[in-house]
Amino acid sequence: MSKPAKFLTIFLATLIVCTSQAIAQENSATEKLTKQSEQFKEQILQVADNVYVAVGYSVSNVSMIVGDDGIIIVDTGMMGEAASKIAKKFREITDKPVKAIIYTHSHGDHTGGAPVFLGSERPQIWAHINFGSEARPWKAGGLTYQNVRGARQAGFKLPPEQLINNGVAPVRYPKRGGEVFSSNEGTAPTHFLEGDRKVIKVAGVELVLTSSPGETNDGISVWYPAGKVLFAGDSFYRSFPNLYAIRGTPNRSVRLWAESLGRMADNDAVALVGGHTNPILGAEEVKQVLTDYRDAVQFIHDKTVEGINKGLTPDELVEYVQLPERLASSEYLQPFYGHPDWGVRQTFSNYLGWFDGNASNLFPLPPKAEAERVAKLAGGKDRLLESAKDALAENDNQWAAQLADHLLAINKNNTEARQIKAEALTNLAHNMVNATARNYYLTVARELRKQVSEAGAEARPRQPQKPQKTTTIASIGDAVMKKIDLALPDELYQGYLFWHQADELATDVVNYAMLLDAEGTVAHRWDTDLTGGGHTSYLLKSGGLLRMGIRDRRYVAGQPVAATDTLQITDTTGQAVWELNARDIDINGNKITFHHDMLPMSNGNILILIYEEISSKQAAAAGWSAGKGKTVWSDGVLGIKPDLEKRSYEIVWYWRFIDHMIQDQNTKAANYGVIADHPEKIDGHFPESYAPMNAVRQHLNSLDYHPDMDQIVVSSFIYNEIWVIDHSTTIEQAAGSAGGLRGKGGELLFRYGNPAAYARGTEKDRLFQNQHDANWIDEGLPGAGNILVFNNNTGLGGIARVGTGGAAAAVTQEQLKGISNVHEIRPTVDDDRRYVLSKSGNFKARQIWFWKNEDFFAPFQGGARRLPNGNTLLTDTVGKRV
Repeated sequence: MSKPAKFLTIFLATLIVCTSQAIAQENSATEKLTKQSEQFKEQILQVADNVYVAVGYSVSNVSMIVGDDGIIIVDTGMMGEAASKIAKKFREITDKPVKAIIYTHSHGDHTGGAPVFLGSERPQIWAHINFGSEARPWKAGGLTYQNVRGARQAGFKLPPEQLINNGVAPVRYPKRGGEVFSSNEGTAPTHFLEGDRKVIKVAGVELVLTSSPGETNDGISVWYPAGKVLFAGDSFYRSFPNLYAIRGTPNRSVRLWAESLGRMADNDAVALVGGHTNPILGAEEVKQVLTDYRDAVQFIHDKTVEGINKGLTPDELVEYVQLPERLASSEYLQPFYGHPDWGVRQTFSNYLGWFDGNASNLFPLPPKAEAERVAKLAGGKDRLLESAKDALAENDNQWAAQLADHLLAINKNNTEARQIKAEALTNLAHNMVNATARNYYLTVARELRKQVSEAGAEARPRQPQKPQKTTTIASIGDAVMKKIDLALPDELYQGYLFWHQADELATDVVNYAMLLDAEGTVAHRWDTDLTGGGHTSYLLKSGGLLRMGIRDRRYVAGQPVAATDTLQITDTTGQAVWELNARDIDINGNKITFHHDMLPMSNGNILILIYEEISSKQAAAAGWSAGKGKTVWSDGVLGIKPDLEKRSYEIVWYWRFIDHMIQDQNTKAANYGVIADHPEKIDGHFPESYAPMNAVRQHLNSLDYHPDMDQIVVSSFIYNEIWVIDHSTTIEQAAGSAGGLRGKGGELLFRYGNPAAYARGTEKDRLFQNQHDANWIDEGLPGAGNILVFNNNTGLGGIARVGTGGAAAAVTQEQLKGISNVHEIRPTVDDDRRYVLSKSGNFKARQIWFWKNEDFFAPFQGGARRLPNGNTLLTDTVGKRV
């Protein structure tokens, strides 16, 4: 329990909320989308004699065909910078001039780089006679909103950390504003394909241009007979085709797209160059891919028409039309960019327009009128709001978003509804393999959070700031935080305050830590190159920090709250002198992330809380069901021995929650038993609202160590308990129920706060609600050996139901009402220092001190630490109060 250095470490992380279960679950969608990025590695590929394709440099592929006295460029990429890089690479192959440019269609990501390839003599620029036909109606009608939706689809407004890729393209931010997807008029076509097919000859190269309507009506495919290379434009890429773009598009004919693909498949191509992603090589492979692609598009069309003729509506059709397994499982038809459901809706709209055929929808109620009636049906707006919160808590994210829409239809400024919708969309995004939908979800969620934040800022009174001659808490608060209260007792302990700013949600904010004197002046500051995650750092005797944070946000995407991938020891400036990445840790082959809290030990080792990914098979063996997810998460404690000289590490100990479960629902599992008979074990299905397994089941949020007893105390947010574990065990003993100084292996030695968690009490016996920061009082301090627990006491109306996550949660949480409290307890032990059970069967402890004040409420996080003069220092992260 000896804390590092003589300074008090206080955790004042800014708002990090318990993100709902869908985000916390690891899922194959994120993994598959991340793997798709392999298609965008920057490279020049030779696909045939004299034919080269630049992949990954720009959003789209750029191809070069080398002729007798010049070259032909097929598509030019989106931006000049990328096009210049490609041109330089091509010039390493040949210095022949550009004789022709061919646009496969008019989208700006295929035409924007054209100026780079013009050269001194203007080349022929070939395109379809309908070039620009998609954007023409927008311009004629004065439409601009498609640019807003286009930016959402492409993730242009998202920070880099939130982007994986764009499904069929690497992430690129456009440097020009305005019309993201319109044609670039700066290099207009000079030659046109006016019929269905045309043979041209440029630089001694014969090419066949074929009208190929698909993603656009001005699509062209380019056939190079000599090399047997087919350039398909955006009629093909390694993804299910985007039969409808969610940015909004004029009609895309699914039937004509299928016909175009059929004509392409009739060629005997040995190389297929799509508008995006790596080319396909080999005649047999090309034939199969194009045939499957054509069959998938044709199936969407034909099956939709079949359903239409049965009277099905679009909502019914998306359930009715399901790709055959042969096509659905094809690696070339995964929905990274387009989605079958959107193709179904597009086909219906193409043929029958907006009316779905249901007479009730001829003149439907306006959204607000319908929402008011839904609220009345639910028992009022408050009940409707509670239903939306419940849906979010139950991971029913689509329903939560739709209920939030009803609330927003009634009151567009409803802060809680905005928050709920933002979190629901975020959860949906992290389980979405389709990149455009994922980007759209995350962008709208970001917009909603910004609205909440701005509304909250307007509602808060602003105090005039006086000029500061020195950097103090107040001046830092002026720059970074809304407010900071330093409430001082009359007898102030003259020490330093260690302040850690860890903003998990604002991903563009770099973490930092400060040392402040009693006057609030900054004595020192440590900066870092990590962001977000974790909630804790510790000041070491060396003057450096032990801290955690996120380096690769993709690695922690879709994982439980506060997950981080990097653990560091720094020097006095914050520069890392030792670093460990969670991806390098191997425990039973499972994925590991760090989270919430860690502790430097006197022997130089580090204890740290971890999340461990548990497969559905492992979960089933433990009596759990993974539910809709393929994996679940289990908490644990990891012991690490760092070697600063070699910058290496050794895992010296660990304890896993899953090894010490008991459950009374799955009789086939080895840990089946009577909960009340085993207080040393943890009920895997408690509480029922979290059963059988939603996100992380324990949510451990603090960690402390008692060196004399060689024991660890952790706090479980979900169980509303603190647990004591024997650290004197070996790794093998920690996984079992024997061994160690107390002879119980890794079983719980003591638990406190909620006897209902082990069936030896009821709700009325519960003392804690969402508590944080359980710690032993250090030797030499008043109360040494007692355990302090900061109980947030949020209740059912607090963080568990209202604090639904996201940066905007601050606004709601500041409006919550309640009274937090602090418990100082001394566990009852016998002569052998074993923890004692009472007659009622729960663990005994004596209440030494209890504190509360009606003006002190920390709805999210907080801490309590004993000072040398007997004062107790309290923190409230939402109110920024010490």
